[in-house]
Amino acid sequence: MISTRKLRLVVIALAAICVVFVLYTQKDSYSLAESESAQHGSLIESANNAKTDAAINKEISKDKDGTNSPQQQGSVKLPAEPITSGPFDPATEFLNTRAMAPMTVFSKSYCPYSKRLKQLLKDNYSITPEPTVVELDKHEHGAEFQEYLAKVTKRRTVPNLIVGASPESRGGCDDIVKLHEEGKLLELLNAWGDKKMSVKLIEKPLNA
Repeated sequence: MISTRKLRLVVIALAAICVVFVLYTQKDSYSLAESESAQHGSLIESANNAKTDAAINKEISKDKDGTNSPQQQGSVKLPAEPITSGPFDPATEFLNTRAMAPMTVFSKSYCPYSKRLKQLLKDNYSITPEPTVVELDKHEHGAEFQEYLAKVTKRRTVPNLIVGASPESRGGCDDIVKLHEEGKLLELLNAWGDKKMSVKLIEKPLNA
């Protein structure tokens, strides 16, 4: 029979083996978890960098192809922010806006009459330099600006066409459409521009 002493030694040996096995298993599990965590963190960092790079490249591409430019075909649209710095002053804003081009169209993006006037000018006249378009409904101080325009241009409504040195309105949609239909608008636009603006009729195909 196995002596009590030998039995104790066997039990102790088995216990030691179990402890070593448990410790080894935990170490492997920890190493695996640490490896997976490191891999996961690396993937997140890589994804963030790729996303950032893509955004930067996208902005660079926009600058190269002119996507970020405010210029539109047939007109130059101003951003919603005032073009003057500091506290908003409608008089200064008006002067700086007018200095951008001999022709300015004060408009509202949703107004059908504004759309009609802008389309008429775009489709029928080649204007150099291109007119400046100010969408008052998108301007940060549109309401205040429009109140000032009512005083200085003598017209409160839009569209409001300003051409040349005079701050007074040359007309709204109905006025300009009428002059166009009567064949008088081309001559008047050039006269109002006082040689600082060239306006030509766009030749249309006979079958158009």
